[in-house]
Amino acid sequence: MPQTPESRLTTVTDRLRDREVYLWGARQDGLSMCRVLERQGRRPAGFIDSSVSLQGKTVLDYPVKAPAEVLKKNGHRPYIIITSGFYGDEIALQCLQAGFTTPEDFITFSEIQRFDYQIDISGACNLRCISCPRGNFSPQPRAGFMTAATFAQVLDKILREDPFVGAVSLYNWGEPLLNPELAEIIRLANRKGVHTAVSSNLNIRKDFAEVIAARPTWFRVSVSGSGKNYETTHTGGSWDLFLKNLYRLRQLREELHPELQVEVFYHIYRHNSGEDFRLLQRLCEELDFTLRFRHAALAPLENIEAVIDGKPLNPQVRRTMELQALPVPEAMEIARSQKDRPCFYQRCLWITWDLKVSQCMEWFDPKLLLVPGDFLSTPLKEIEAARQNNAFCRHCQEKAIHRCYAVYGDEKLVHERQSVAL
Repeated sequence: MPQTPESRLTTVTDRLRDREVYLWGARQDGLSMCRVLERQGRRPAGFIDSSVSLQGKTVLDYPVKAPAEVLKKNGHRPYIIITSGFYGDEIALQCLQAGFTTPEDFITFSEIQRFDYQIDISGACNLRCISCPRGNFSPQPRAGFMTAATFAQVLDKILREDPFVGAVSLYNWGEPLLNPELAEIIRLANRKGVHTAVSSNLNIRKDFAEVIAARPTWFRVSVSGSGKNYETTHTGGSWDLFLKNLYRLRQLREELHPELQVEVFYHIYRHNSGEDFRLLQRLCEELDFTLRFRHAALAPLENIEAVIDGKPLNPQVRRTMELQALPVPEAMEIARSQKDRPCFYQRCLWITWDLKVSQCMEWFDPKLLLVPGDFLSTPLKEIEAARQNNAFCRHCQEKAIHRCYAVYGDEKLVHERQSVAL
């Protein structure tokens, strides 16, 4: 009989005795597993991450190390929990090649936690970016915001049915700072011992001090250049307002929440890969924010499918493709070479502000649902069953679309192509 996540966690915990524990992947899944271990009375020795922008820094006051530093560690072999989504299979292979065995020496996070929960608390966005479905796709879903009371019900159900959840993301296609109850939502999660991740375009004209004072764990800021270049691809945004809010975020972190992890997430296009990128590097050094980057992708996946199927494209999609440093055909060629690798999104559950359970967090059509009922009325077992042998997932994987955004998010590919002046 296969082990349940509960019994597997117990087995893993038994193996952790007298061993250092490292979490490979210092983002949301890493935050989540860190919280789970802390609940079990275990503090990890640190994180492992392949991104040089994180190595040598700390996350949640734990050190972030390069893979080789841990894999070649002398003395007693540490235990590794893989908490990276896109590259879990690649990391597992590195562990095996270093002489680690599974599950004796390492395990993947997905074997313990059933889903990675993305709760889109904001069903609205203030920008109309040409690379995003908010600016390039029709039809649009109904707009609105999840209330703190509804969020409390959602979180209670998650923890009841999937007790080894340690973090939730409060975003997907919406702008979280637009939700007037965001601060209370964060406070509710903190009271339940759950980390929160927020991602924002930071192009709003209201103060967000209460949000930072509520103490989110991780805060990502999306950016795509400076000046007019920024305003082209963060369409409808103001560079001056963004810059003002970026400095305000640094001030609020210093005054209200020094432990806040801030990541500036840079989308690389052909028009912003030179001096614009160097400017953001300098800004991040000045503000002590972590700079992460990726090739700018065309979203949602409906648009990727339209490109490879030769369907008509709207002006916003065509303009995005003109500016991309990594064109869709080239990205899909790499994705096809990875066709048999797993889909990260199959272990993600996207819950919309109005409680729908969407088929996938990267497909946008509001009619594309995983289950017919809302999240609160649908048992997790039914949601899990809907994920198994899913016809839509098979369709996506047959075309290798499921690996497309893994290609766009590959920092190593950015280095190999010399897409920015690092």
